[in-house]
Amino acid sequence: MKKHILSKSTYLRGTQCSKALYLNKHHPELRDPISDAQQAIFDKGHLIGQYAWELFPGGIDASNGEPFEVERSILKTQELINTGQQVIYEAAFKYDGVLCYMDILVKDDEGWKAYEVKGSTNLKNYHIDDTSLQYYVITHSDLPLLDISVVCLNNQYVRQGEIEAEKLL
Repeated sequence: MKKHILSKSTYLRGTQCSKALYLNKHHPELRDPISDAQQAIFDKGHLIGQYAWELFPGGIDASNGEPFEVERSILKTQELINTGQQVIYEAAFKYDGVLCYMDILVKDDEGWKAYEVKGSTNLKNYHIDDTSLQYYVITHSDLPLLDISVVCLNNQYVRQGEIEAEKLL
């Protein structure tokens, strides 16, 4: 498979600053190292994603815990779709050189639905850009999506003991 030329994160970087996109693609050696604060944000997002999986149990992680194994994840996603898997976590798609991972992909009686999980309590403008790109890539990868949703944190949730995913999100 041909390497992707644009990922969702690089696309979003480009919507915010075209120079940042250029430097990221053509001079990756200039990137700042990931700070402890950035790593904490990534870790929080991963944890929230794990709670979101509880909303749709029984799924299979198409990334096999290796998010940078892009081509393998794309092939695994297609294999899971073809074999009738109804819940797929970290489903990977590529269309016309653009790559995206969908947090949760679910097939119910109506058809395929996608869920992008965010670690914020409300929808932000860049979430719309983010999810729109995913919709574009997935539907052009010949998977008919009936619906795509952004899942956010519930800022009214108060933890009482164990975290309850259906109340947290």
